[in-house]
Amino acid sequence: MDITRILKKPMALCIFCCLSACGTFVTYTGSELPDEEVATFHCYSRYYFVYMESCRFQAIDGVRPGVSVMFGNTSKILPGSHWIEIAFEKYFGGGGGVTDVCAFDMDLEPNAGYQVLAHSLTTEISHLAKHQHHDFYGGTMDIEITLPSGAREIRRVHATCSPFGGSMCRKDDDCVHHPDIRCFPKDGFPFGQCGFKDAGQ
Repeated sequence: MDITRILKKPMALCIFCCLSACGTFVTYTGSELPDEEVATFHCYSRYYFVYMESCRFQAIDGVRPGVSVMFGNTSKILPGSHWIEIAFEKYFGGGGGVTDVCAFDMDLEPNAGYQVLAHSLTTEISHLAKHQHHDFYGGTMDIEITLPSGAREIRRVHATCSPFGGSMCRKDDDCVHHPDIRCFPKDGFPFGQCGFKDAGQ
């Protein structure tokens, strides 16, 4: 067994993710605001020798990060009600990728911190079942909230999830801007899915 070959890809992924984690996805326009005026939301990265698990922001209110910060794990968001889309990834040995994309609604406070807790995502269907599943399913995750006072609480949020990638939406403008891509509503779920017009969903 070639241990060097097995370790090469996870090590490269770790280095890449560590570097890219420095990028911050700022969702508002204009001058940068102090932390006291915005909410700070964090995803996570965990490395265990040849296994890596992480999450990253795919969209905030349909606004998607630019290339320079698309793999970052921190977002600065104005206070108020928002919907947040997160991709969860797992890598083991030489393979892996996105396992779930989940979106949820949440009210954010200024000068507060929000941390998606590692390994807290649970879904209504098993990982193996996702290979034959092509529709949305429910999920939950735990988010640790650090209030301006310094007090901490853990909140369990309910999310809409889809397997192995894709983009969620509530209107066409939430999708990649392309004349043939639109938002397809999903019965029974608060979010739709971006897709090509001729393909449907």
